[in-house]
Amino acid sequence: MKFSKALAAISCAALCSRAVAMAMDMDMDMDMEDAARSGSGSAAAAATTSDLSQITPVPHEPKHLHGQPILDTQLTPAERLYWESYNTTTFFTTSLGNRRAFWYHCFSLAATTLVAYPASLVLRSVRSNWYLPALCVHVALVVSSLIALSVFASSFPESWYPGSVYPKLSLAVLIATLVHFGAAVITQAARWVAGDDELDAYFGTDFIPLHDFDAGAGEPAPIGSPAIGGAEGAASVASPTTATATLFDAAAKPHDADDPKGKYRDDSNSFELGDGFPRDFEQRTEDSAGMALRHKSRTSTRRDHFLGKVFAQPLVKAAADKFGRVFAVVYSALNYPLLLLLAADCVTGFAVGNLLGKGLRVFNLLAHWIKGGVFVVLGVVSLARYCGFGVARGWAWNKSIVFKNQIESGSWVGRVMPHGTVTMEGIESALIFLYGSTNVFLEHLSNQDGKWAAKDLQHVSIAFMYIGCGLCGLIAEHKLSDWRFNHVLTHTHISPEVIHAGSPGYSPNPFPAFTIFWTGILMSQHAQASATSTTIHVQWGYLLSYGSFFRLITFVLLMLVPNKNLNPSRPFTELVTSFCLLCGGLIFMESTDQVVEALEFRGFTSMFTFNLSVGFTALFMAWEMMLFLWLDWLKERRNKL
Repeated sequence: MKFSKALAAISCAALCSRAVAMAMDMDMDMDMEDAARSGSGSAAAAATTSDLSQITPVPHEPKHLHGQPILDTQLTPAERLYWESYNTTTFFTTSLGNRRAFWYHCFSLAATTLVAYPASLVLRSVRSNWYLPALCVHVALVVSSLIALSVFASSFPESWYPGSVYPKLSLAVLIATLVHFGAAVITQAARWVAGDDELDAYFGTDFIPLHDFDAGAGEPAPIGSPAIGGAEGAASVASPTTATATLFDAAAKPHDADDPKGKYRDDSNSFELGDGFPRDFEQRTEDSAGMALRHKSRTSTRRDHFLGKVFAQPLVKAAADKFGRVFAVVYSALNYPLLLLLAADCVTGFAVGNLLGKGLRVFNLLAHWIKGGVFVVLGVVSLARYCGFGVARGWAWNKSIVFKNQIESGSWVGRVMPHGTVTMEGIESALIFLYGSTNVFLEHLSNQDGKWAAKDLQHVSIAFMYIGCGLCGLIAEHKLSDWRFNHVLTHTHISPEVIHAGSPGYSPNPFPAFTIFWTGILMSQHAQASATSTTIHVQWGYLLSYGSFFRLITFVLLMLVPNKNLNPSRPFTELVTSFCLLCGGLIFMESTDQVVEALEFRGFTSMFTFNLSVGFTALFMAWEMMLFLWLDWLKERRNKL
């Protein structure tokens, strides 16, 4: 009992002493905090008093810093570990290898894609004799660019991108360029030397064979006159492939007043805007090969003599005589696909040069860049249609008429051509269906575990939307074929018996615009791993939606005010649509994971890339419109000759 009382007393004393010690510690802490507060307050007051004269008064302190690197922000340990190991070294930033060869390759490939080859296409459209020299410049740039790439690759000590597709794609560009150039030379030789009227279907009517001229006269004899061989000349007039057959034959003469200068007439089967006017043969000489060449200046004289020597080569003449039509088909089939191939090579080189898409990330890169590239191409074509591209087929929002005497009896063209012709809306619907069919599993391939996730199902549903909308668009085109034909008959004074097919230049088919609209809306709601990526998706999603909205307004305008002639309609809404498609497709390509990471690492915000995309798109549109302005100037200049 005494022991327990003593133990209790000791415990109480210990507890009391512990409580006293804790109280003393708390008092000391409070005293120290008071002292610190008073000290900091006095220090702050002193600092405020001393620095107040040096402070510039502002209404608002900046709360958002542009260009703040991500490592300077608050990160979780896992995020900091990732970003501290982030490597910014690429082929563009390293000092390894032959840098002169590398940069020459980059600039020469970009120059021929943006300048040299588009300029050659313009010269081809006006049937200029400067076309082949311009094409030689393009070939020289491609060949020298790939030689420089080979020099750089041999001087680079490491393999940073194993299994890259860029060397193979560059080789494909080289082969396609050489084949296209060879086909162009042979086909041009067939026109100049053989004078094959059927080849003029690919080049227009500016060339008239030598045997169609009166050698003693300074002017070409009329086709079908006795100077051309009587019956043969008359037969050439009756033939739908003759060099003088135009879209407006005798049955279409009432419409000559719509286009008095023939600026937009085109009797060719190519995509070019043909003039249908003969060359000026007032000043002609004949070289040793017996070819009539036109000379207007010393430069053109040298050019034509050089071309004459090339075309007079036995190998060229033999190939032109035996395989002229085959080379013409190959040449015509490669013209615009080669431009797309060059653009794809540039984009792929940019991705490989920045080490984008390595490993499984290639699928995310392909999904964004292929889709974004499709919208960019669609924007380029839309702007080209506004400027007059495809006017002969009614693709420039203009009326198009195909007469029965233009179609050979029993030809497959006449059998497959719909009553309402082939419209751009039909082509877009077919491409939408094809794209949706081939893009079902692309995003899913980037999953490391191979399992289907909710994100994969979202992308698959979009692919299903493309398949369904593409099919609906094709069916709608079939249903609207008679409407397009009857629409042309209603607004023309030509007898229906002489018309094989016709179109007002558009089809009120909403499914292509519908597809673009919902692609933009769905992806604008697609949450991403970072706020920057989400905002970028919203930007291009809204742009695509706006573009589809203005495309529908185009249909309404053309239905309210039908096109009364064959000239391009040029609805102003298509300029807005083109901008939205171009800018939206570009930002779409920027929304891939690795591009967003590169922006975030350097502190670039979504508004930064948005501003750059808008500015670049405006400059690109100006460049494309300048090319078509140059084309129109060349055509008017040739019309005055």
